[in-house]
Amino acid sequence: MALCIGILIILPLTGCGPAKQRIPVSTNPLGAAVYADGKKVCTSPCTVAFDRQGNHLVTIVKEGYEQVDLKVTRQFQPDRAIRDGLITGVLKGGDPKEVGSEVAREVDEQERSGEAYKLEPDVITVTLTPLGGRE
Repeated sequence: MALCIGILIILPLTGCGPAKQRIPVSTNPLGAAVYADGKKVCTSPCTVAFDRQGNHLVTIVKEGYEQVDLKVTRQFQPDRAIRDGLITGVLKGGDPKEVGSEVAREVDEQERSGEAYKLEPDVITVTLTPLGGRE
């Protein structure tokens, strides 16, 4: 019974769905509409949460200024997955073959969840250009 209660308490704390990365967005001037993949998500300055499963498009719009479109791309970062796999394999006390398979399993798991990726840029700062040129 205590085990079931423990699982029910911990379950909501575990990650479900794809791994997310929060990217702060600021503009000069402030108050621009920020769109993520075509959907308005906030007004600058703000922070946008992206899943790390793929690339994204950020569009920044403010009346009287040129629209800015920026690509946010995912970059494979195997270091964390390899490190986590090594630690898990060593803690299990397995032989070297088991450690190697644990590393492969961890890299595969983190690649599927998106945790093995980092989105770039990780901070977006934009100076908007007035329509018709500089002020």
